[in-house]
Amino acid sequence: MKRSTGRKKVIAATACSLVLVAGLAACAAPTEKAPEPAPATQEATEEKPETTPAAVETPEPDEFGVVTAAMWKDAYPNEYATYMENEENSPEGKMNYLEEYPELNTMYKGYGFAKGYDEACSHSYSLTSINETPRVNEKTLANCITCKTPQFTAKVNAEGEDVYAQPFADLIGDFTEPISCYNCHENDPSKVVVTQQHFQRALGDEAADTAVEAQTCGQCHNEYYFDPDTKYTTNPYVGHKAMGAEEILAYYDEKGFSDWEHPDTGAKMLKAQHPEYETIYGAAPSNMANQGYSCADCHMAPAAGDDGAEFSSHKLINPTEDPAISEKCTPCHADLAGQIADWQEETVAREHELAAQIEKYINDLTAKKDSLDADTLAKAQDIHRAAQFYWDYVMVENSEGAHNPSLAQENLDKCEQKLEEGFALLA
Repeated sequence: MKRSTGRKKVIAATACSLVLVAGLAACAAPTEKAPEPAPATQEATEEKPETTPAAVETPEPDEFGVVTAAMWKDAYPNEYATYMENEENSPEGKMNYLEEYPELNTMYKGYGFAKGYDEACSHSYSLTSINETPRVNEKTLANCITCKTPQFTAKVNAEGEDVYAQPFADLIGDFTEPISCYNCHENDPSKVVVTQQHFQRALGDEAADTAVEAQTCGQCHNEYYFDPDTKYTTNPYVGHKAMGAEEILAYYDEKGFSDWEHPDTGAKMLKAQHPEYETIYGAAPSNMANQGYSCADCHMAPAAGDDGAEFSSHKLINPTEDPAISEKCTPCHADLAGQIADWQEETVAREHELAAQIEKYINDLTAKKDSLDADTLAKAQDIHRAAQFYWDYVMVENSEGAHNPSLAQENLDKCEQKLEEGFALLA
């Protein structure tokens, strides 16, 4: 199946926005005096005089306790300049998923994503996107602002998680800073941290098993839900072994949780979010995860400023877009770009094929549900719930299968198996 130009664009820009601004730690100026080298000759000493790097003074935070990206630009001009380059990945011309996958109008019927679902753009537009989405209404709570601005994160961390339950409309106008430095560093560029407390809890005792740079990205690029009682942003697992799609589905089933009821089939439905962390580092980790790579290794290129100073670029890219990253991949990948394209083509083709089958199953179940006995109807509805969740789990993961090709196919296999079971039941 031919892929649209919009879908291709997500490979080069949006699909690789997995990392936040996690590279400042590598370039933070030390505050202690550098040790004096032992010179071999007087001449060598003159060529390399002793220097003491100036300490970087932390700017005064804003009203939320956040030092914004613009406040750091003088201290870290290279990082700031490349961070601002993310604005090139703008909302203009982005793909409409409801057009790319027309079956979604049936699959998401009765839920907010049927009102509007556009391809993501860069972190620079996180606040713009949440303000302009048609999915927000008068009942929307502040938990929908999670990860959209560090100012909200700082507010939750300072005031407590009851902030999640406040009305969206009461808070959203207060925030001005999109995803930026604080999300990954708080107000200390010398460290990389996880600022989302709910994700810290979800990692459990296994946090030490994964690079903090991966956790920092994963704190926003994960599968989550809003607890129906507290309204808190919550992850449906504790620890990596519980991060598989099957395990997450079992968690939701045990809780009796659903995002909405499908108006045609009556099934209690789930909407997957963007499970990049779970796909790479979860129950069936990717090859890259097993080798110890973090998200930043692939998506933040090493760079040098005009003055020759080395730093991590904060423009988030596809690894095939930068020779400095791609070169590190050649020992294992003779043609990385071609291999990624093959993985993505296979995944997207199956997504389209199975979306058509899910829509057919929804229509068949809708037509027959009034003639089914209660037990059969309940089984058929559970199949709708599970099959669509396995499909959604793959489709909304922003690499189109490239982060973990075998796992993407396994989850699509589970979707297909559920549908076969469902069609047999209805027949």
